[in-house]
Amino acid sequence: MPTIGIADTTFARYNMGRAAIDEIQKNVSVKIKRVTVPGIKDLPVAAKKLIEEERCDIVMALGMPGAKEQDKICAHEASQGLIMAQLMTNTHIIEVFVHENEGTDEKELAFLMDRRTREHAINVIKLLFKPDKLIREAGTGQRQGFEDAGPLKM
Repeated sequence: MPTIGIADTTFARYNMGRAAIDEIQKNVSVKIKRVTVPGIKDLPVAAKKLIEEERCDIVMALGMPGAKEQDKICAHEASQGLIMAQLMTNTHIIEVFVHENEGTDEKELAFLMDRRTREHAINVIKLLFKPDKLIREAGTGQRQGFEDAGPLKM
């Protein structure tokens, strides 16, 4: 049975880990290993440990960078770390970040965090169980959290 790793943070203002687990469990039967760390820069090692020590087949790295410029820098550094961890382990780590300034108010931000997390959880399921479905969706302008952009017309 495949194992999906969930790495989330206490810095986030929404329980993204719970949303991811809920969506995964609604759609497939898998083992889930969850770890929670303080902030987004802690996610790369958490994800790598889930892969190497817990034998996860894929990991979701969930976080909420703040709205300030230094938060954007931290998010970039965390993203680079996640990419390095993917390359070191040859395993997908699906980064799911929602920046605090993406929503106009708390209600919209919570909605966005939930929706983006759940849509990426579906992507994780597709990567593990339905890779052909992703091929069929290539070039269709999929957006996680927002309305899909759709394909370009010639």
